[in-house]
Amino acid sequence: MSEEPNTSEYAENKSGLRDVLALVANSHSPLQVGDIELDEDGRIRRRSGDQPLRLVFAYRGADFEARIETSPEARIALSAELGRIPYSMEQGDGRRVTQRIVEATADIPSGRIEVSETQDMSLMATAQPPLPLTPASVMAAITSLLLDFGPYIDLLRETIAAAERACVAAAAVPSSSPESPEPLPESS
Repeated sequence: MSEEPNTSEYAENKSGLRDVLALVANSHSPLQVGDIELDEDGRIRRRSGDQPLRLVFAYRGADFEARIETSPEARIALSAELGRIPYSMEQGDGRRVTQRIVEATADIPSGRIEVSETQDMSLMATAQPPLPLTPASVMAAITSLLLDFGPYIDLLRETIAAAERACVAAAAVPSSSPESPEPLPESS
């Protein structure tokens, strides 16, 4: 027979767990994202405050952040830094193609890709997931945004990669001058 330790830590954890269980038992809808959280020690507790939740992940070679507002209404703000337009693309077809791709995202109602004065490309998009705000509804909203922008991200990456390949190929072209002179014939 094991005895329960009689410490304040155990009592605090047991009390927090009771709060979470009461929340689940008294809820008329599924638990919503943001109702509970883990503390620093990994204990489940009822979440206090209405600070946005943050989800960070990688997709198609870029680091994304989803900020999830849970109140007063559910809203997801998705952002990503897509990289910098290389200097090698400052002129020529690569630059024009990149501008066309970026401009095409203006037709997407949920957001767009922008280029800053320093040539950094970033994605900003928003979605309002359906309620209740379950993990499934949050992931569905994020997935929908990623599907909207995925083809544009792929095109930008391919355009930049093609420009970088062209620069490497141009640097590898041998010069027209001979590398070393022909040896002189020996005189007899």
